[in-house]
Amino acid sequence: MSVNFRKFITRVGEQSEFKPLKNRLLNYLKKESENKYKNYPRLLELMKNYWPLYKERSRISHLLKDHYEEIFTFYLNTFFYFRKRGLSFSEPEAPTPVDFKLVFSYHYNNKEIEVIEDVTKELKIEASTDSILKRIFIFTISSFGFMIEQIFERPFAFQFFDINANPLPNGEWEVVAVISGREQ
Repeated sequence: MSVNFRKFITRVGEQSEFKPLKNRLLNYLKKESENKYKNYPRLLELMKNYWPLYKERSRISHLLKDHYEEIFTFYLNTFFYFRKRGLSFSEPEAPTPVDFKLVFSYHYNNKEIEVIEDVTKELKIEASTDSILKRIFIFTISSFGFMIEQIFERPFAFQFFDINANPLPNGEWEVVAVISGREQ
């Protein structure tokens, strides 16, 4: 677990208390991503380079389906310090040019869980650990919708259909979320 992960969780807790109400958590995560002065333009440039191949018929979902692992790993690992080895993706779908679905998984290790529990205790936040693990993961993914809007030039958002936090025998947790993205 990196020092950066601890700093990230502390900032998110202080600014949003991990609360989704009034989009506090989502808006803070969006702001957090925009503050990555070197990586934000790098990821935008990566997607802009792919976009000409998909721009005809505005096939944003096909761009995401074809490059989901590279794009989401970069975003979640470089912007938000989720470990690459903890991330996995499966079942990508692009049923229409503007609809995208993917199963996202993250395996939180004991050190990450300890950081989250320490921060919630320090900030006196009343919420279960599993609910915070889920919120951090799904709202971080949802914050990526704002970046897609810059490429796609239309409103785009992610919604989650199913999210589970599964405790593992070693005290770690795995969060599995079925998330779809769609033009709004």
